[in-house]
Amino acid sequence: MSKEIFLGVDGGGTKTAFILEKDGERFLHKERTIHLSQVSREEFKKRITNAVNILTEKADITNKDISYTFVSVPGYGQYPEDEAFIDESLREILGTDNFKVGNDCLNAWAGSLNAKPGINLILGTGSIGFGLDEKGKALRCGGWGPLIGDESSGYYIGKKLVNYFTKQSDGRIPRTLLYDMIKEELNIDDDFEIIPLTDSMTRDELAGIGKIFSSLLEGEDECALELLDDIAYEAALTINTLAKKLSFEDEVLASYSGGVFNLGSILTDSIEKYLDKNIRLKAPYTDPTKGALILAKKYWEEDK
Repeated sequence: MSKEIFLGVDGGGTKTAFILEKDGERFLHKERTIHLSQVSREEFKKRITNAVNILTEKADITNKDISYTFVSVPGYGQYPEDEAFIDESLREILGTDNFKVGNDCLNAWAGSLNAKPGINLILGTGSIGFGLDEKGKALRCGGWGPLIGDESSGYYIGKKLVNYFTKQSDGRIPRTLLYDMIKEELNIDDDFEIIPLTDSMTRDELAGIGKIFSSLLEGEDECALELLDDIAYEAALTINTLAKKLSFEDEVLASYSGGVFNLGSILTDSIEKYLDKNIRLKAPYTDPTKGALILAKKYWEEDK
């Protein structure tokens, strides 16, 4: 059996992507989130076990044939009471100690910068920044969750759009294209229907409202343009803060990941306006799923 088999697990707030590489051949599988603030411990183990079973069957191996695994878990490092459970569950599922667990900002950074020094900003359902300097010092910034943080995230955008809608509905600000698009997207007739509707929404569902944001920007909606400037400022603030607190010798490379960046250059150009002059924003090397695979290989080399 080959000794070159690696498993990367990209845990996000909405979905979990698994990638198994055996002698250069890759096998993929997806499950729903493994975030323990959203699923039970039983479901956490069930989803990972199911994915490992499916991938090892596809690759015609057993779980014990995997050389090394990296697993990113949303919120890892923020809830100490869950960490022992996560580690023990993975040890049981994988049948080995050859794995590492980290926050999902780690594999996003590894993917966007090929595990090289620099800064990565995730803008997905939630948001968080991570940086590593040439001396090996690592820091996180942001990522305080939907209630008190997660600025510039999909959830943040969805919530802000709904807030603009309520202000336009009762006359605090003039009505724009946003007003009609929200009503159409949520299929509501009476504006007050938005209260019970959003009250019952999950974080992912509220973030999903943000899918109209791109169309609003194309229509040069005044509120959408204001929101674009807001999220660009908050995104740059996270990157600038990490660059200041870490010790980079010269130019600081910053990259990004997450669904919000599907907005494209209209977002990245807006962020660049607020970045400090020593920071260069660059397109990601690869995605966070492959970033988890990069880390599995990196830790395997270090542990040999």
